[in-house]
Amino acid sequence: MSKVRFQPWRLFLLLGAVGILAGGPRHPGGSMAEMLAHPDWVLSHVLVLAGYISLLVALILFRRDGGLPTRTAKWARLAVIGTALMATEAVFHTFAYLDHANLMAGRTTPILTIHLALAVVLYPVFSVTMIGFMLAGARERVIGSRWITWLGILGAAMHGMAPPLVVGLGLTDFTFLFPGVVLFALWELIATFLPARGVVRVPAAAPLAATA
Repeated sequence: MSKVRFQPWRLFLLLGAVGILAGGPRHPGGSMAEMLAHPDWVLSHVLVLAGYISLLVALILFRRDGGLPTRTAKWARLAVIGTALMATEAVFHTFAYLDHANLMAGRTTPILTIHLALAVVLYPVFSVTMIGFMLAGARERVIGSRWITWLGILGAAMHGMAPPLVVGLGLTDFTFLFPGVVLFALWELIATFLPARGVVRVPAAAPLAATA
């Protein structure tokens, strides 16, 4: 009986899901000043940041794990870029609490301002690249499944639309979109344990025949 090979990307995908599921629901509510002053701000965002970093590692390892179908390979590369940008934004997001005193005093808030500006642009980038990756991976049967793809797409789309609507356009009624990231994390969690049935292994080159 052949042994099932352990795939390290699955471990990091699981860690990514755990980080987002643990940190996302802890995000404080209220006004910006209230959120920045809340004791859960740092813990919540450190956990989510760890989740994005773990997801980034999972995607990198997934790409290196073996030959992939063309469409999945393309979207995996884009998802790596999108996740790296998202993790960068999450660093500013985490440390935005340092501007609480500046916000209360009416002074400039450089870290908070960078975080908000990046969020408007990079959340949608992450959303689009991950949706493309999830669709390609499910279609080519290398990650996830068509039975759970809708969950990841819904979560990523909700989370991606939130900053442009809430921060960019000031439509605060759409803050309910932010928790969509939890649905995306559930896709990660389930995808961790689903078998990949469509991986294309690139055969090793045959040795050249000896010439007479």
